[in-house]
Amino acid sequence: MRVLADITVAAPATEDEAPPERGAPVPTGAEPVLGALLRAWRERALVTQEELAARAGLNVRTVRRLEAGALSRPRATSLRLLAQALDLEAADLAVLTRAATGTAIELTVTLRYVEEPGPGE
Repeated sequence: MRVLADITVAAPATEDEAPPERGAPVPTGAEPVLGALLRAWRERALVTQEELAARAGLNVRTVRRLEAGALSRPRATSLRLLAQALDLEAADLAVLTRAATGTAIELTVTLRYVEEPGPGE
């Protein structure tokens, strides 16, 4: 089975919204955005969490926590390593960074699971 991810990211939901203070919790509803983005890009690359962690030189626990929304302030270095491991463009890294800082963004992720024909079909 192959996963195709269609990821659409719009401008920030509200331009006049102040960013959260340093150390403040990420606003409700913002946590899944980072995880959803990371998961969608990982599945688009057809790699497991373990494979992504190995490619990025990170602990698999870090990848799991990011995707689950359990890591509220990931390091910028970790985000860059993940972006490189997923072969993301600079614009995608910028979106990932915005999501990690809790900046509200409008996001639509559609995952399509496509059956691939087996050998001889």
